[in-house]
Amino acid sequence: MNDTTPSEMKLLQLSKESGLSISTLYEYLRNGILPPPIRRGPTKATYNESHLQRLKTVRIMREEERLSLAEIKKKLAEKSDTPQTDALQKTDTDIRNQIIDTALTLFSRKHYDKTKISDITHALHMGNGTFYRYFKSKEELFLHCLERLPKIMVSREVWNDVKRETDYITRLRKRGDAMIGTFHSYIGMLNHTKLILGGDDKHLADKAAECLKSLCAPLRKELEHAMAAGQIRPINADLAAHLLLGLNDTLGHRLLIDDTFTAKSGFDIIEQFLRYALIPEPSKTRQVPLFTLTMASEETMIIKSLSCDNTPHLKGTFAGGCLEVAISTLTSISFTHTDQETRAHICTESGEAGEMVMTPEVEFSGETTLGTFTIRAGKTLRIERKE
Repeated sequence: MNDTTPSEMKLLQLSKESGLSISTLYEYLRNGILPPPIRRGPTKATYNESHLQRLKTVRIMREEERLSLAEIKKKLAEKSDTPQTDALQKTDTDIRNQIIDTALTLFSRKHYDKTKISDITHALHMGNGTFYRYFKSKEELFLHCLERLPKIMVSREVWNDVKRETDYITRLRKRGDAMIGTFHSYIGMLNHTKLILGGDDKHLADKAAECLKSLCAPLRKELEHAMAAGQIRPINADLAAHLLLGLNDTLGHRLLIDDTFTAKSGFDIIEQFLRYALIPEPSKTRQVPLFTLTMASEETMIIKSLSCDNTPHLKGTFAGGCLEVAISTLTSISFTHTDQETRAHICTESGEAGEMVMTPEVEFSGETTLGTFTIRAGKTLRIERKE
């Protein structure tokens, strides 16, 4: 091992520093010989000097003392100066997240009903008493797992790569490919989440519904953006998002059956389907709508390519949450103003109506016959679709 090592390292670096293969490190982790990594997020795990020292101790036991893995595990369990209780001190947040991440893994591998609290604590080398310091029950832990599930299905790096992609269908493919790559890590959890939707525990069912909506939210937003930009035909974005998630889920299950198909061949079929199903024919391409904007002064302006703070969505708050509505789906917006806020009363082309709150500083902009026009919401009286 090197004389100087980084304070924190990923598994590949740990392998280089210890001189052990990654497969050996995975074997040690599975057998509880190497303590779990320090969790810095749902997809980020690091190791430090204490893990290296543990590996050094294990190497001596194997090479000099000729002990088996079972004997090493027993001997280490008898020691009180393990990295878990000394150098791997963690904050309460670290420990809670580590319990949640471990539970997610076990729930997916063994399923929720067959996973005991002792299975989770054993995997973490902690007592049941420590577990109950952070969670009252397995059911409460499951609720936290539901909140965390959307974050582990696609890593931050993949999200950033997806955002840079300009072609809508290719964006969907990259997102789906990433989800298939981690399918084994969340499939059991996702299946159980769907099962409890119709269960007797309403609180748990509501949490499951929130989780699935959270998984579909990015897909819904991209559909709305693509519709607003005229890249795809008008469609119910919420339902379509759930169907897209279902397509990915179905492909993941099919790949588990046998190796007849690959992820690539599966996505090739899905891409062909989506391009025919979503992309409008040139003759049916949706026209960019025109709007009549009436200012507080009662002056009017005909405007196209209307945007709100340079996005194709009207944004505000509703019932304590954030609401985004594609401008291309609106038929009218009327405003009422106070010193602190502006209320937007909206109607959509499907006949739905609602109200959202926004700051008066929100800006509307678009193209007119004279050039680009920009005005604050606080100075706007109403905006109506021009037929």
